[in-house]
Amino acid sequence: MQLRYEDVDREETPLGVLTLRRYEAETGEVGYEVAIDGNFLMASHGAHSERAMAHLAHQRLRRSPEDLHVLVGGLGAGHTLRAALDLPTVAQVTVAEIGAKVEGWNRRYFAEVNDHAVEDPRARVLVADLADVMKDHPGAYDLLLLDVDNGPGWLAADGNADLYETAGVRRCLDALRPGGVMAVWSPAANPRFMKTLEAVADDVEAIDTTEMGRAVGEPGDVIYLVLRAAGG
Repeated sequence: MQLRYEDVDREETPLGVLTLRRYEAETGEVGYEVAIDGNFLMASHGAHSERAMAHLAHQRLRRSPEDLHVLVGGLGAGHTLRAALDLPTVAQVTVAEIGAKVEGWNRRYFAEVNDHAVEDPRARVLVADLADVMKDHPGAYDLLLLDVDNGPGWLAADGNADLYETAGVRRCLDALRPGGVMAVWSPAANPRFMKTLEAVADDVEAIDTTEMGRAVGEPGDVIYLVLRAAGG
């Protein structure tokens, strides 16, 4: 299926130039996508795994599921934020987003596909680097949902690489309360990243979303889940 593209808006960020693009398919379907330095990041369509992260992580919590605080890395088209808000007993979802314009793009261009997620009173969007948010709020979150860049190993912005290395994973787990869960989106299995996770945590799992994707006509991805031990 061929798509016709039109640039709508752009913004320079510390990680590269974000571009909002409108696309139209031969069928007449219209949507929007976000790219960085010309590399695709997120779109109106194809969001089954981005939404599944929240549910999969929530299932593996080893702490009280009441009054949950969630941190999302990357706003994108708002799919992960929407899924986090839809979890039971969520009190607040904080999103760390490097692009100052992305929240406005969500309000105007992605609101229909994420059900006006950024307008939910429990949603808080910070224009900030995720690493800085985690450093400033250690042990503050029950769930950490990472959909940063295109996942480990397929980066569109080199500045995100440290997040997926050993020190970056440790910082992520430090942002969680004991018994909390980190979920990481990846477009495919990444054995190197799995080894990194296993070197840092004892409870690590990789979920292939192929069956989920097939049900909605989308390709499968992989969600990595990491539990922060209840005692540490």
